[in-house]
Amino acid sequence: MAGLIKSRAVISVLGLGLAIQSLSAAENLPIWELQNTDNQIHLMGSIHVLRAEDYPLPDGIFAAYEQADELFMEIDMDDIDAAALQATMMEMSISPDGRQLKDILGEQDYNKAVKLADDLDLPMGLTLEMLNSFEPWFVAITISQLRVEALGYDPTWGIETQLQKRAAQDGKTITGLETIEEQFSYLDRMDEDAQELFLMQALDNETDERVEIEAMIAAWRSGSFEQLADQTADEFLEVPGLYDALLVQRNRSWIDTITGLASSDKNYLIVVGALHLTGEDSVIDMLEDAGFPAQQLTRGELN
Repeated sequence: MAGLIKSRAVISVLGLGLAIQSLSAAENLPIWELQNTDNQIHLMGSIHVLRAEDYPLPDGIFAAYEQADELFMEIDMDDIDAAALQATMMEMSISPDGRQLKDILGEQDYNKAVKLADDLDLPMGLTLEMLNSFEPWFVAITISQLRVEALGYDPTWGIETQLQKRAAQDGKTITGLETIEEQFSYLDRMDEDAQELFLMQALDNETDERVEIEAMIAAWRSGSFEQLADQTADEFLEVPGLYDALLVQRNRSWIDTITGLASSDKNYLIVVGALHLTGEDSVIDMLEDAGFPAQQLTRGELN
């Protein structure tokens, strides 16, 4: 998603230990092709943030783009009004009853969170006190995004941004599956206990995030999506409701749009975070239930 959740769980919605596989160990692409359609529809699992050194991308990524007449992504960033977005985010991220982060967490848990944030030595001198006006879910994604970017991962190098640049040059249309307001609303509706757990997870400093992120990107490159699902399962179990809010509800909301493309005379590439294509509640499984099974493609099938 636009804001990164805990990097281990979302760098794939964020939106990523596994043993790093060599690319020869698996020939799968992070791309599926929908069956039972009148056209060609590819589903691509993306990584929202990457580094320059993560390029070149696996064979087939840009081939899938070239074969598409139009693209769908989680959000069409080109259509976002920056000023309106800022106002919406401020409205959604502040408690409607005026309570601040310290009030929501309670003094004891707030002090614990402050200590964890101080231990992290957050970029740009950020402290938890500076974010006291906001609800826990917003503080969590802010801290997570800063931590990932501090490791050198940048949305500029993410799959969506790179494809978006090409689409702008080629005049290809990009449509969003949801608005950014809708995306944030799933988190904003989580109960406060879940939001607090989410924040504490974002403040965790017991793991080597660089190693975990690199391992998850390697798994993504080799098309090992079952491993991605296994890797992130524990992260979601730690926060009841997070899995449903970030993945299940959003996956479900996209199905009608995707299946509605199946009778078009155009070809489509649909790009969503890799975690949306894994597990029992994935977009892949929901599409199969709707009568549109998808086949994961292998290297060489797209060129």
